[in-house]
Amino acid sequence: MRVPKNTSRSAPSKTVAVFLSWFEPRILKGIARLAREKNWVLLLDYAQVHKWSAIPNKLDGLICLVGPERKPAEFLRKMNVPTVVLGNADEGLMGDKPRVMQDDLACGRLAAEHLLSLGFENFLTIGKKNRTFFRERIKGFTKALGKRAKVIQHAWIGESLAHASLRGPIEEAMKKVPKPMAIFAPSDVTCVHVMQCAQNLGLRVPEEAAILSANNDELICDFAPVPLSSIRLNFTQWGFEAAVLLDKLMNGRAPSQQVPAIPPGSVVSRQSTNILLVPDEQVAQAMRYIWKNLSRPLPIQEIADHVGVSHPTLGRLFRKHLRRSVSEEIMLARLDKAKQMLTFQKMPIQDIATACGFNTPNYFNNVFHKATGVTPRKFRITADPTRTSTKPDFVLARHGE
Repeated sequence: MRVPKNTSRSAPSKTVAVFLSWFEPRILKGIARLAREKNWVLLLDYAQVHKWSAIPNKLDGLICLVGPERKPAEFLRKMNVPTVVLGNADEGLMGDKPRVMQDDLACGRLAAEHLLSLGFENFLTIGKKNRTFFRERIKGFTKALGKRAKVIQHAWIGESLAHASLRGPIEEAMKKVPKPMAIFAPSDVTCVHVMQCAQNLGLRVPEEAAILSANNDELICDFAPVPLSSIRLNFTQWGFEAAVLLDKLMNGRAPSQQVPAIPPGSVVSRQSTNILLVPDEQVAQAMRYIWKNLSRPLPIQEIADHVGVSHPTLGRLFRKHLRRSVSEEIMLARLDKAKQMLTFQKMPIQDIATACGFNTPNYFNNVFHKATGVTPRKFRITADPTRTSTKPDFVLARHGE
C-alpha cells in the first residue's frame, strides 16, 4: 500500500515494511494512521516465508510481530534498518530491538475483576507455559483474584491443541474444579478448544463453566460453539505507538524512555459468560431491580422496599455477598450501561449521561474518567462495536443452582 504524497513540497517518502507473522488488521490500521500523516510508503505484503526475498534491500524502517520461530527472527535481525518489535511473542529472539508492549498483567487483572463481578468463586486458568504473554496474563489474573477465590486451578498446555488427544490436561483440570466455575484462557483460538473440552465433559456453558478469553477476534468469538466473551485489546493503539516510535528512530531520535505498555480495552461479553451468580436471592432480586431503573434517581430505600428488607439489612447483604455497597453496585451498573451506549449508539454524550442516571454531563465525565482512565468521548473513539451486551442475560442465586 502506498500512501499518496500530500504536496509537491513534501519531504521524500520513507519506505517502511510491516512484517506480521499472523494477519491482524487492527494493528495495520494503527500503523497506517501515522503513515498517512508522515507520507510513508508501507509495504504490507511480506508476511509469507516465500516472499522474504521480495523485501527490497533499501528500507527506512521495519515494524514486526513474530512468533518464537528462529528463521524469521534471524532474517529480520539482519536487516540493518531501524526496527520496532510488537510485543514479546518472539520470546526474545529479536534481541534488544526496541519494543512496544501490551500490558498483559492488566489484561489478566481485568479478566479477574470481570469474573469476580459475576459472582464466581472457583477458577481455572489455561495457558501455554512456554509463551510469555500467556504467563503474564495468568499472573495478573491470579494476583487480582487474591483471597477472593475459593479455588484456583491452573492447567498448562503445549503449543498445539489440534488433536483431541492433546486436550487431556484441560479436561482433567476441569474435573477437579467445583462447579460453577469460571475459566480464563487468554487466547481466542485456545478458548475454542477449551469450550469443546467443556462440552465433551457435558458441562453447560456458561451455567457450569463460564469461559473468558482475550484478543476479541470477532470472527472467532462470534462463531464459537457458544459465542465467546473476550477482552478487547487496543491493537490499533499498539500499532500506532509502534509507528510513532519507529518515526523517532528513523529520524535519529532515540527515545528517552520506554514506551508505556498499551492497556487493554474492555470486556466484550457474549454468551459464554452471560450469567451472574450471587449467593443470595434477595441480592439477586435487588440487582435485577437496579438494572431496570438506571435511568432515574434510585434511592437505596426504594430498592430495599422492593426486596422486602430494611435499608441497613440490604447494605449488609451486599457487603457480605458482593463485597461492595449498594451505592457501588448502582455506580458500576451505570458505568456499564454507559460503556454499552457509547459503543453501540450514536446519541450525544449528554443524552447518554441522562439515560444512565448521571445528573450532569460534567459529573458523568469525571466519574467515567476516574473509573476507566479515559473520557467518555475518548472511549467512544477507541471502542470497537460488537453486537452484544455486557449485561448478563439472567441472575441466579447460587444456592438455587
